[in-house]
Amino acid sequence: MATTAAALVLRGKGRTALRLEGQMVVLRSSAEELRIPVEAMAEVRAEGRAVEIELLGGAEPVVYRVEGVSEAGADAFGQAVGRLLATLDPDAEPMDGLSLVDVRPLTGRDRGWFSGRRPVAAVGALFYAGLMAAVGVTGGGEQVAALLGGSVALYAGCFMIYAGGRASVEDWRLKRRGITVVAQFSHYTNKWRVYTYTTATGQNYTYQTTGSGTDPIEVTYDPARPGDARVGVSLLGTLAMLLILAIPGFVAAVGLFLVGHAAAALWGGW
Repeated sequence: MATTAAALVLRGKGRTALRLEGQMVVLRSSAEELRIPVEAMAEVRAEGRAVEIELLGGAEPVVYRVEGVSEAGADAFGQAVGRLLATLDPDAEPMDGLSLVDVRPLTGRDRGWFSGRRPVAAVGALFYAGLMAAVGVTGGGEQVAALLGGSVALYAGCFMIYAGGRASVEDWRLKRRGITVVAQFSHYTNKWRVYTYTTATGQNYTYQTTGSGTDPIEVTYDPARPGDARVGVSLLGTLAMLLILAIPGFVAAVGLFLVGHAAAALWGGW
């Protein structure tokens, strides 16, 4: 008789979640959903408030980790999946676990936090319109111009800080967990040089870059997302990016000063 398990759900940091559905573990993040069959797993480990799922096969182990879950829930999840693993045939031919994982990108309302983006944006727009009207009545056109200019500078600076900081974090993460392989030139398009690379599990992907030349290059990819690769992942490059972020930081500071000045004039007028 087939072994069944409770439909356990673990919720971790960054809106990640693990769900056990029969013989399938569903790992969900804000951007994608991974459906991992038990047959693809080598081991499931509960480590305090974290759960790790290690896949079968591959020169380098592929491990999915969810942190911030309850300790009791992690233990229960590990034991439940462990019982399912114990029912598998130990004499079965080894397989590539990553090839059995079904990746489903999430869009629109399925993407967690983004499902509430429109109401939040509408409330923010109404608040900003009311603030601008009040500043115009109290401080005149000069204060409205300061509010508009400061808002644009603040938004632009914060957006550049977010984009640069995200890229730096991604480089740092790839430096720690990524796998570096040699990519071979494939062909040119109108704008790009296209390279192909093979992962440690034998899957082929493409990487696009600008410039000229056909020499092989080294790319670093994420084992959890092997189609996501970068060139030149280095600590020096990450530090350089952090220094460059000082420029948008200054822009954001100027914008914050202008917005604050306009708001101060508003409160002072009342």
